[in-house]
Amino acid sequence: MGAENIRAVGEAADDILMGAIAERWRIMLQEAAMATGADSGVGFSPARDAAALRRLIRSRNTGGVPADTITRMWRALSGDMMVARGLKAVFVAENDVPSLLGAREYFGSGANIQPVMEIRHALERAVQTPGTLACLPWPELAGAGQWWPMLNENRHQDLAIVAGWPGMPGSPDSPPAVAVVGRMPIEPSGEDDMLATCHDDRRQAADVLSEAGIQAEVMARARSLTLIRMREFVAPDDRRLAAARQAGLDGLRIVGVRPRP
Repeated sequence: MGAENIRAVGEAADDILMGAIAERWRIMLQEAAMATGADSGVGFSPARDAAALRRLIRSRNTGGVPADTITRMWRALSGDMMVARGLKAVFVAENDVPSLLGAREYFGSGANIQPVMEIRHALERAVQTPGTLACLPWPELAGAGQWWPMLNENRHQDLAIVAGWPGMPGSPDSPPAVAVVGRMPIEPSGEDDMLATCHDDRRQAADVLSEAGIQAEVMARARSLTLIRMREFVAPDDRRLAAARQAGLDGLRIVGVRPRP
């Protein structure tokens, strides 16, 4: 095939790609118009977003395109769509360089990334301002990741961890670098880990949850407060959680979800 023919084929492929992007954009704007407002105006579902990316990576039609390339293309497009559908700002702690980078990679160049003084300020802004999120260190990480007890404070109990990044591709057992936090419902993507907290003075959280039928492990502790990872999607009203509370896990509550790679 000559050079001119190759260019013509390439241009035809570009036209097909642009048409597909335009159609996807139109559909997502229609979905936004029909939304009930349950996502506080943020304009997207991290669970559906993760499921869509997972499906694209596993598609038979990738033609050998690397998973990393598919992920970057999807994140750039998805981030701009979030902005078009209502995402007003993403708050990060100004001295937290990994979270600044993670927010830009997850939400793309079109999002309004707003540095604030501290992690606590990012959480408070996400609570108080409709259409916004926070991007913070993943709570299983040492150091700055130990902000997770704040989710049990009354002022922050409406917030939830709704995604982690990097999320795909990668190892399901490797913790992400950053967490996306907002006033949004916790939804299943089809393949998820959950995060929960409870008071566990007897240090029996994993055993109690196992007896209730939930595979779990303790990831961190802050005095009696414990951070737990569960290996399946568990809805906040799951009856097994009630059974674990009755068995002694005081204050057990779901605080987040991580769609797996």
